[in-house]
Amino acid sequence: MNLEVPKRAFFNFAWRCPHRSVPPAIDGDLQDWDRRFRLPDLMALDGREAFAEVYAAWGERGLYFAVNVQKAAGANVDRRRPLQGDGLQIWVDTRDVRNAHRASRYCHHFYFLPGAGRLKPKAGQTRIRRARAHSKLCESQELPVACDTSGTGYRLEVHLPAKTLTGFDPEENRHLGFTYLLQDRRQGRQFWTADEPLPVAYDPSLWGTIELVK
Repeated sequence: MNLEVPKRAFFNFAWRCPHRSVPPAIDGDLQDWDRRFRLPDLMALDGREAFAEVYAAWGERGLYFAVNVQKAAGANVDRRRPLQGDGLQIWVDTRDVRNAHRASRYCHHFYFLPGAGRLKPKAGQTRIRRARAHSKLCESQELPVACDTSGTGYRLEVHLPAKTLTGFDPEENRHLGFTYLLQDRRQGRQFWTADEPLPVAYDPSLWGTIELVK
C-alpha cells in the first residue's frame, strides 16, 4: 500500500502567537486582523497551495481565530455530521505534551461551520477518540462565531473562551499544542502540521506549538 505522508509530519513547528489587549469583535469582518496575526503557510512544504488565510491571537479571555476562504462558491455544510462537510476544525492542548500519542483532559477538538443560505454559522466541541481522559464538553452557545459570505468566499471569526479550555493559564504556561484543518468541497483540505492517513485527529504529538507572546 502506498500512503502519502505529508513532509510536514517529520518536523516540529512552533509559532509565536501575538497578544491582543483589546479582543476582536466577533462579527465576520476581518479588517482588524493584520499580517502579524497570520499563521505561517506550511502547505508549500508539500508542494500545495493554500486556499485560505488563517489568523490567530490570544488574550486573557482565551484564544481568537479567523479564516478568509477565497474562491469558495458557497459552503457545503453538513450540520448533522459537522466534521464531514466544509468548515474549520481546531485542536488545542493546553499542556503541549510533545511525547504523548493519546489525548489528555487538556486536549480539545472544536469545529466551526460557516453560514449557508439562511442558516447561521455553527460551533461545537467533540470528544477526541482514544483519549486517556476527557474534560467536560462545552455547550455550543459558549463558542462565539460569526461568518460573512460573498460570491468569492467567506470569512469566519471565532472565539475560544478561557472557560472552554481546561488548563488554560497563560501566566503558568505560554506553550499550547495546536493544529487546524480547513475543509472545502471544491478546494480540498488545508491543514497546518499533518493530515490523514496519520492520526492527527487524536494524536497530540502530531500537532504543532503556539507560544503566547506579548
